[in-house]
Amino acid sequence: MTGPDIQRWAGNLPPDTSDFIGRDGELTEIARLLADARLVTLTGMRGIGKTRLARAAADRARHGFPHGVWFVEICGQTDPELLPHVVLHPLRAQDQTARPAAAALADYLADKRLLILLDLLDGGGAVTGACAALVRDLLEAAPGLHVLVTAQAPLGVPGERVRPVPPLDLPAPGADPAEAPAMRLLLARAAGPDSAGPDTTGPDRAGEAAGPADRRDVDELAELCRMLGGIPLAIELAAARLAHLPAGVVAAGLGKRLARHEGSPGAITPERRLRAVIDWTYELCEPAERRLWADLSVFTGGFDQWAAEFVHRRGGPPAADPAPLPGLIRAGIVVPQETPTGGRRYRLPGAVAEHGRERLRERGEESIARERHRDFYLQRVLEGERAWAGRSQIDWYRRLTHDLPNLRVALHYCLRRPAEHEPGLKMACSLWYLWLAAGLLREGRHYLERFLKVATAPSPDRTKALWVCAALAALQGDLDAARRMAHTCVARAEHEHDQAAAGYGTHVLGTVAMLEHEDQTAVNRLTEAIGRHRATGQLTPGVLVGLSQLAVVYDRMGDWQQARSLLEEAIATCNEAGELWARSIAVHVLGMVEHGAGDLDAAWAHARDALRTRRLFDDVPGIALSLELLAWVSAKRGDAVRAARLLGAAEENWSLYGLSHAGHVADLPQHHECVRIARRALGDAAYEAAVAEGRRLELSDAAAYALGEGLHGVPGGTA
Repeated sequence: MTGPDIQRWAGNLPPDTSDFIGRDGELTEIARLLADARLVTLTGMRGIGKTRLARAAADRARHGFPHGVWFVEICGQTDPELLPHVVLHPLRAQDQTARPAAAALADYLADKRLLILLDLLDGGGAVTGACAALVRDLLEAAPGLHVLVTAQAPLGVPGERVRPVPPLDLPAPGADPAEAPAMRLLLARAAGPDSAGPDTTGPDRAGEAAGPADRRDVDELAELCRMLGGIPLAIELAAARLAHLPAGVVAAGLGKRLARHEGSPGAITPERRLRAVIDWTYELCEPAERRLWADLSVFTGGFDQWAAEFVHRRGGPPAADPAPLPGLIRAGIVVPQETPTGGRRYRLPGAVAEHGRERLRERGEESIARERHRDFYLQRVLEGERAWAGRSQIDWYRRLTHDLPNLRVALHYCLRRPAEHEPGLKMACSLWYLWLAAGLLREGRHYLERFLKVATAPSPDRTKALWVCAALAALQGDLDAARRMAHTCVARAEHEHDQAAAGYGTHVLGTVAMLEHEDQTAVNRLTEAIGRHRATGQLTPGVLVGLSQLAVVYDRMGDWQQARSLLEEAIATCNEAGELWARSIAVHVLGMVEHGAGDLDAAWAHARDALRTRRLFDDVPGIALSLELLAWVSAKRGDAVRAARLLGAAEENWSLYGLSHAGHVADLPQHHECVRIARRALGDAAYEAAVAEGRRLELSDAAAYALGEGLHGVPGGTA
């Protein structure tokens, strides 16, 4: 078996097989630019189709980038310091050390050949400048990195190649209007979803109309098309009206609006033309739809039905009339999007959202809407925290992961306003479960440290923030900072008679002792913490994770019976509650205990059980740990090839996690024993080849191989 036989195309950009209308020339040109330059920027006004074109170009280029094509949205991001975090997360680069995020990102990319599609949806000047600096530094640090950017203007980075995105070609005099790309898009969208194909959410998607030209006068449609100037978003908005109005009526109404925007005949710019179409669309909306349009403009990236309803009722009790979302969808103002898990979310195109924000400012309601936005996500975060240890845990994880852009905006809003520091602190510390489960240790600590600096008045939330920040620091390997904050937390909690915070502060001290291999101290601290957690009378993740951590220490001390007892209690409690995240930790540790005790079948079953759950959470370090344990078992079972491949896959994915924990695993005697067994069985050359094969597996494929789910080109992938 050779390396290319098992190479998989990584990334988060889904394959796109749809044709494009009138963009073949641009796609060919972008491909040439990407072959000649490492930084290509597509520029143009909002609504011109930059993002859709860039996605298609990146999809065509994916086979040239063995480490993947990765789509990163910079939407609503107003804090330049967070840009490296925003880029790290979609790359699954869950580096959890305490080093600066930009340095972690550069180190991760240094030896990889990949393409990042950086979509600057609505970045302001400061963010665009920060993006330019980050891209420049990453290109210098990573010779195999290519970056495709969409922006309204060039970044100004040395070596940048700029490709303006033009409007679609309009019907030419004397030619068949239906052959012009702009006309084809108009006909396709006017035909509706059934005729336009399965994906009708993008302005450049091809789809041939099944019959609009049979129902409407072609000349009137052609004239309307010319009015729209070949701007895809303008075409989308006008096409939505053709479902209910004749082409002549649409053209007449739009013509009046365009006339107001023209400084002189024929002098209207594409930007003003699009603005005229959006103004005209706004005028056709009902009053309630206009208000909802403005309210929805405060969301970033996307939102769900509950969020729309909350802003519609202004944070009050459910209204008798639901939010008029369907009308805005029919008008093309709100674009529905299906999530990978089958849910539905919505978003506003950038130019449409900006129009809504202008209406908010005109009414003097932007701050009020921002407060409602903050209120909604604070309420959601608190609901998720209360439900985290139950059967809806994975749903909450997915919901909050989708909401991450809006959570960032809400947190930044709170940081900028002294009156909002306390709500922001509450949100940041109550998000502990997302910071931990999504591998966002660095980002969570970033917010918590900033809020702790500005929200200095003693309060239960500040005490809670201390233990959350301490826990994140401990898992980053910054043990001195973790110990210091945990001691402060315990002192404050005892003064405030806060049993829960005292338990978690003590828990962090036990975690620090465990990581420092101070086993007896760890046992004492963790046992005390579990007792404090239980004294609250609630099932807390502190109990469940604490039992697993205590079992790790007993396992290390050779007390397998005590370790098993603790883990069996943790697993049984998780099963009863329907909890998955802490259960995956306990099941994995039980697999390690059974491996040490010599029960290889049990260790194999537990390791795969944990791996299945960790995939649901995209838990990169957890997946790598499971691969490592399965490699140990495979070696002892005599399957040296599988052991070597799994070692390679685990080693490769440690770079996504961070160096401090990778070092702990590489130092374990079980790891060295596994390497010795596999190398002795295969010989040096075959062993290194198998390890290299495992390293070339993308994370999801490595997990599939470990679970025996079948992987083309990998013998034994179905074992």
